[in-house]
Amino acid sequence: MSVLEEMTKLMLDMPGPKAGTQEVAAWYARKARLLEHIAAEGGPDAEQVRELALLAYRRSESLQDRAA
Repeated sequence: MSVLEEMTKLMLDMPGPKAGTQEVAAWYARKARLLEHIAAEGGPDAEQVRELALLAYRRSESLQDRAA
């Protein structure tokens, strides 16, 4: 699957306002993995994309902690 296809799927799968905390946390984890993949390809924005991946991982962990 191409990065563009992965990005499209992620956006189409974005949880709605009635989604459970675990579902939202899982979506943020998927987002973080995609961003890591994009950053690994390099380029001038790679460091910024890595930072966004870290923020997405932190959001996922925060939601998981809140759900526990």
